[in-house]
Amino acid sequence: MLNLIVCEWLKWRRSRMLWLISLGALLPTALAFLIQMNSSEPFDWKGLFMNNLFIMTMLMCPSLYALLTGYLFAREFQERTVNNMLTGPYSRNKVLTAKFLIAIPVLLSVLLLAFLLTFAIGFFFTSKLPTSDALLEVMGKYGLLFILEYALIPLAAAVALLWRSYIPAMGLGVFAVVSEITIMQSKYIMYYPWSAPLNMVMNMAPDLNSTAIGSTSIGLAFLLPLIFIAIYFRRTDVHSG
Repeated sequence: MLNLIVCEWLKWRRSRMLWLISLGALLPTALAFLIQMNSSEPFDWKGLFMNNLFIMTMLMCPSLYALLTGYLFAREFQERTVNNMLTGPYSRNKVLTAKFLIAIPVLLSVLLLAFLLTFAIGFFFTSKLPTSDALLEVMGKYGLLFILEYALIPLAAAVALLWRSYIPAMGLGVFAVVSEITIMQSKYIMYYPWSAPLNMVMNMAPDLNSTAIGSTSIGLAFLLPLIFIAIYFRRTDVHSG
């Protein structure tokens, strides 16, 4: 199993999608910087991080995570090497497990880099370090955001495997952003898996912020596609073309 994980990691390191990690962290940080530059309020470390978190939660994570996940799960179909992968000594479920494990550092690196870049640009506005309480709070929010967004990647993986391409997964990410922007303004914000993280991380609608409802909607969005993937990938005659 370890060899399979290492193989998946090496394939990812050589992929053409690697630059998207830097871009996915840089763009929200640049937007947060511009927001702070044009703000008339006194500089506040927490406010800077929250601006970055808001952009990551609403725009970047749903779209970029779907694209990266789609590529991670469908690249063998795109490159017509899926037969080589599936005729090896490992079961299909182990192949899937390795891909989900590799997705952790890949996707986490986007948020980690965004956090570090935001921390760096803060010194354009102040020479003081953030308080430990503020830093721990925002670090907890970044961690929560990763957990919630990672729970949604089986949806993108299922779409990528079903159509054997990362393009539909990218379309799913765009749909997630557009639909989330609409639903986050309604009373159904916690029932929709892509808008629930906005309230759970940013507390946009305190009166509607139900951890139980949000966790249930995201949990179902994680579990049902995961079951589908396991059954589909094991039973379908998967070939390279």
